[in-house]
Amino acid sequence: MENDPYEDIFQTITNFNKSIESLLPALEEEVNNLIKSGYKERNSIEQTLDTLLSLVNMGFAENLFVSLLDYYKTIDEEGAAFYWNEYDSHE
Repeated sequence: MENDPYEDIFQTITNFNKSIESLLPALEEEVNNLIKSGYKERNSIEQTLDTLLSLVNMGFAENLFVSLLDYYKTIDEEGAAFYWNEYDSHE
């Protein structure tokens, strides 16, 4: 008996979601460390924001993105505005 292709797709998506969810605690720790340490290196923060924005677009990590973006706004208002606009355009 052949596998149901829809079941295979569903299982693949389920496994993908579980994989992403397993990464969220490490991302949360990274975001918290950046904020608590007062880290100011724009390129690193923007790389993390890029990663988080990609995850937000897939339905994950919105709270982490917003937290880091609120922090980034205190460092670079113009840069933060760019990310707010990107975030708003995908809602």
